[in-house]
Amino acid sequence: MENWPPVKLEDSITASPEALVDECYRLISFPAGSLPGWDRFKSLFVENAVLALRVFPEDDSMSVMNLDEYARRQIRDGMQEEGYTETVLRQEWFGFGDVCETRVIFQMQFGDRESVTAFDIFQLVRLDGRWWIASITGEVPKPGVEVPDDLLTGSD
Repeated sequence: MENWPPVKLEDSITASPEALVDECYRLISFPAGSLPGWDRFKSLFVENAVLALRVFPEDDSMSVMNLDEYARRQIRDGMQEEGYTETVLRQEWFGFGDVCETRVIFQMQFGDRESVTAFDIFQLVRLDGRWWIASITGEVPKPGVEVPDDLLTGSD
């Protein structure tokens, strides 16, 4: 990670996995007329991070991407004009030593469209005195598929 990260982030963000994940959701959200700050976003991750996601609800399958591929896929036609937000609804954390995982239920909002509830799993690692996101695996339910209530509420 000699020339990594693209941007040096504040210690207040990289000192805890919770702050790092919060910053990830903050950075991927953007108002109409703008785009995410991709260099800052990428700086949350290890250089060879893996993102295995259904990027949009209408996607037929999952995509396994690196950070550059994700940045290209995430902004579809018209998205810059309409804006996009991700709002965390619930998180569950588990960690020990230099590794940590969180499972996140969140809402995706494409402009003025109806929001979509989705699910991410972050795996994080502490290296070189800071926390990094190593991977995100995420599912966006296809149209007509609802997120199970127990995932939303945390009840078994």
